[in-house]
Amino acid sequence: MKLDALNVETSAFKVICYLAFKDEPLKPAQIAKGVGEKPSTVRARLTELKKAGLVISTPGGYVSALNPYDILMKLYWDVKKD
Repeated sequence: MKLDALNVETSAFKVICYLAFKDEPLKPAQIAKGVGEKPSTVRARLTELKKAGLVISTPGGYVSALNPYDILMKLYWDVKKD
């Protein structure tokens, strides 16, 4: 899975967006609350995103391996395609 392959309407995209715009590591429960998803869903997405190299697990929680610019460009190109 790469950022380009993520559908912007998926829970995985919500998670990566949320993390990309945060300045600190977050625990799965904090992410779940922030994106309005079940903690079990967020944990599953984090596992997938980590395997893809899109998030990093730290002792304090998860952080995005992307920056906000990457997310904005993904949104731009998806809108431009339509």
